[in-house]
Amino acid sequence: MARLYHAFDASIAGVRLTLLRLEKEIELGSAEVLDAVSDLRERYANTPGYVVEVVRYNKRGEEVEASVFATVVGTVLFPRPARLIVVRVIEEELRGSRPLQPLPAVKPPGELYISLGRIELPEGVWGVILETDRGVRLVSRDMLAGVKKDSSGEPGSSGA
Repeated sequence: MARLYHAFDASIAGVRLTLLRLEKEIELGSAEVLDAVSDLRERYANTPGYVVEVVRYNKRGEEVEASVFATVVGTVLFPRPARLIVVRVIEEELRGSRPLQPLPAVKPPGELYISLGRIELPEGVWGVILETDRGVRLVSRDMLAGVKKDSSGEPGSSGA
């Protein structure tokens, strides 16, 4: 089974991110995953904005092998497309604290997926929690900026 996802940028709860919409599913029959990936990569290599996931199942319907390739550039949020269930925004003033009330949950409009791409946090937002069918991911402003370097230019060194 191959699933082709088309990427697009959208805003959910003020967070701008690359989302995926399942465009089509292709039955591959008895094709090997590697052969199917090679064929699909040839077809879609020059078509920007796609994530292709190829999965092989056993006779009991259990997933036994999977591979993904993308023509989307950006931060890897999930190694495979994950159905986005809820987005929770962590405001800057909540950083380091534990709010008494759960963070408000914003559901995406329709069945959308997330894997890799762009993510931009608006001013005043410290981070975002992405809840999916494949787990939860916290993305903070610091993570998006990368590892901070001290005055010696070395990440994490004390400069002494």
